[in-house]
Amino acid sequence: MDCQQSGLGAGDEGYSGQILHGDYSDQLKTRVRELITCYRLFEDTGNPATPYLSAWREGDSRIWYEYPGKQLTELLHLTRPESARTLRDCVVERRVYSHHDDEPGVITETTGGEGLVGVGGALRAEGKASGAVEAVYKIKTDYGYHWVKDRAVVEIFPQDAVCLSLGCLADVSKEMEAEEERKRLVIELQEALNKVKLLSGMLPICAACKKIRDDQGYWTQIESYIRKHSEAQFTHGICPDCAKRLYPDL
Repeated sequence: MDCQQSGLGAGDEGYSGQILHGDYSDQLKTRVRELITCYRLFEDTGNPATPYLSAWREGDSRIWYEYPGKQLTELLHLTRPESARTLRDCVVERRVYSHHDDEPGVITETTGGEGLVGVGGALRAEGKASGAVEAVYKIKTDYGYHWVKDRAVVEIFPQDAVCLSLGCLADVSKEMEAEEERKRLVIELQEALNKVKLLSGMLPICAACKKIRDDQGYWTQIESYIRKHSEAQFTHGICPDCAKRLYPDL
């Protein structure tokens, strides 16, 4: 893929960013042109991933898209200039998966939509410091919820005080819905286990009176033993055979 072939310029149809129109360095403008050309060629291949190019200025809370992928704009049903603001407003949850050497397994950090309000600057600073961003977002649209995985690298242009985020979104709704269902089943199973105490093993029972011998060697009524070792409760009735034997005239 040759990303140098395009003559993309500030007047290019479909461009809705601000760097190519603004007072920025030639180095930054050249890089943006190259990236937009590459992303357009990439999308022409029909790959289901969604590339994007976003940008922000140091000390400015606003983030904008130099290039939002076609599938992103189609998913949110918006025009390209609206993309950054609308996507931000649609996010209801953010998850970050990480692994620490001193802790087993994968650690999940979940932030709800309300928790994301006002932390955009911190998230961008984190991406700038690490040089990369990777997270999973749950977004709400007019047609329900979607999960997208965001992977990006951050490039810094000190001369312009601008950072570029070269990212790619992938739809992971099926995988995340399966994970949600698994978690729900685990919770339901745990709740069921918490409500039930299981009786197991050999229980010494009297062949005549049906009392059960407990671990301390005491003989107790079977209903008392079951009540003590499970969540079962008893209510008394009388079976037809006992009724005939005890009350033959009824």
